Amino acid sequence: MSSEQEIFDKCGRTYNAGDVIFREGDVGNEMFIIQSGKVKIAKQLKDGVEKTLVILGPGDFFGEMAVIDKDVRSANAVAMEPSRLIALDEEVFEMHMQTNPKIVKKILKNLTSRLRESNQQIANLMIKDANRLVANTILLVVHKHGEEGPNGITMDINFNIQELSKMCGLDMIKTREIVDKLIKARVISLSGETIVVTSLENLEKFIKFLEMKEQFGE
Repeated sequence: MSSEQEIFDKCGRTYNAGDVIFREGDVGNEMFIIQSGKVKIAKQLKDGVEKTLVILGPGDFFGEMAVIDKDVRSANAVAMEPSRLIALDEEVFEMHMQTNPKIVKKILKNLTSRLRESNQQIANLMIKDANRLVANTILLVVHKHGEEGPNGITMDINFNIQELSKMCGLDMIKTREIVDKLIKARVISLSGETIVVTSLENLEKFIKFLEMKEQFGE
């Protein structure tokens, strides 16, 4: 039996799609490592709009601050698909940090990635133009979840207009309006409700155009 399976047998939990792992404001005393599946971390904004902060997959971890400072959760965590998670409280976390170098390496690797993504998100939040915010958010999703296909770049997550609006913190009407612009510009297309990036080059050009427009005015 692998050490990873042994850990899951002792600390593992399974969740179905839509199951809430924890809610913003809950008292936390565990961190989670995703063994399989996907988990969405989202925050409720003051106007009632839910903003998706990040979508995590196998090898990623979340909720680690609860192990360190025992503070309340700062966001919601929801399983997007059937998921297997390893839950570590402070005692178990410290034990495995000392005895399982594989987990230590995984945590350090993901921490570096998370810090980089956080910096990108902060920069994205500073964008005032909604058109550039939407286009830039799509680009960030492509870099993390994009997969080349015969008809363009699809994502390994459920990526539709509703999910895009949550990532941007915009309402559906405004997001759909901008999506229509991107479709007309041949940047993206819709396969049913799923967003497909038909041309990464056009997406980058569109963002550059909006940056120059914002910098130099109309």
